[in-house]
Amino acid sequence: MIDLADGPLNAPTVDKTLLIAAAVAVAILGFVVLRRYPKLAVASWIVSICFVPIWLGFGVGFNGNYYLPPATAAAFLVVAALLPAPRFRLSWLDGLMTLVVVCAICSLFTGNAGIALGAAIIVVTYFVAGYVVGRIAPLRVDPLWIHGAIAICFTVVALLAIVEGLTHFNPFVLIKAPNSLYTAWGSIQSRGGVPRAEGAFGHSIALGASLAMAIPITLASPFRFWVRVAMSLTMLVATVFSFSRIGMVCALLGIMLSILFMRDAISRRARITLVTVVVIAAAVLFPLVIAVFDEAGSEATDSANYRGDLTQLFGTMNPIGVASSAEKNSAGTLYFGNFRSIDSQLILTGLTNGVIVLAAVVAALVFGILLVLRGKATAATVALVAQIPAFATVALITQYSIFVWFVAGLAATTQLMPEAMKIGVLGVRRRAEEPVAVEANAR
Repeated sequence: MIDLADGPLNAPTVDKTLLIAAAVAVAILGFVVLRRYPKLAVASWIVSICFVPIWLGFGVGFNGNYYLPPATAAAFLVVAALLPAPRFRLSWLDGLMTLVVVCAICSLFTGNAGIALGAAIIVVTYFVAGYVVGRIAPLRVDPLWIHGAIAICFTVVALLAIVEGLTHFNPFVLIKAPNSLYTAWGSIQSRGGVPRAEGAFGHSIALGASLAMAIPITLASPFRFWVRVAMSLTMLVATVFSFSRIGMVCALLGIMLSILFMRDAISRRARITLVTVVVIAAAVLFPLVIAVFDEAGSEATDSANYRGDLTQLFGTMNPIGVASSAEKNSAGTLYFGNFRSIDSQLILTGLTNGVIVLAAVVAALVFGILLVLRGKATAATVALVAQIPAFATVALITQYSIFVWFVAGLAATTQLMPEAMKIGVLGVRRRAEEPVAVEANAR
């Protein structure tokens, strides 16, 4: 009998080798299936965002010191399955993403190279991965179908969040993993003594902001109007159970911008109905929100003051690369000056990638605002613009980070689609609503 413990292949090594072999086999099989069914590929990736916790990935390279999130691993597989992409055209957002990547690489040759390497890996595994899926998917799958898939998945996310808010039970945190990601995100927060809904997103803010971003896309989905309203209202209610102020604010802003500027997707009478429903829902939920925040006392105020104090870090930013205020303590924890948590993605971008990238991101957001105001924005662009308050006050964390850049890629592709295609898609919706309008006018 051979004792594996006495040979070069001990039991743990064999187990690891078998796991790797199984993972490769599953990836190959998944590639073959997803390449044949593009819609299944896109749906699978959205599911990985909504229902697979961030800590279920695995360490890669450099002795496993860097981490590949599940949604990123799925993104690599899905993009490979969807390529080549027909009718691909370059977008100005591609220029922004290229600038982010180039500056991240250049940062490696400046001071704090170790910190810059971590920032560069995040750019690739979170930002680029989500963006490329968003750019490629609408070229292989009807964008309206993608809107519908997002609407369905995030409605389920919202329903689970509401149940979690009512029962204070989150099944996802029971799925443990022996890594630092689970340590960071695998516990439930509370506000005013009340547990906050987190779903599979690892943080209440990530859940609330992601639900808020899905609302304009849901309102532009191909379902009947009352179904879209019910889905969006469910997401709005779920943001309340996250007790995230920015989630609630962005959800309401997304609804407002959709009502004002997505006129082809929402008829006039439908807009009036939607406003009425939202006002009633807000009036019903307002007492619950106020009670929790009152019980929390100065917690919310202290959090807001902390974010205001972060502005003093602007002076430490460099044109390219990591800020001069960045340093790691003896435990390997990253600080910028006296701040460990940077609760503003805009400020964090300047601190990790440089002022040039920060200026480019701000310019892109301003351009998005102009598209919305001119009535030329697609649903994905509206969703991004509605997230601007979040970008200023929270960092891109867990799946929220990847989902933001996916929506950016979706916006880049849909904004480039020929007007004839947009008119044809919207014409289908108008024809679906016309009989109702004709019947109403006849009465």
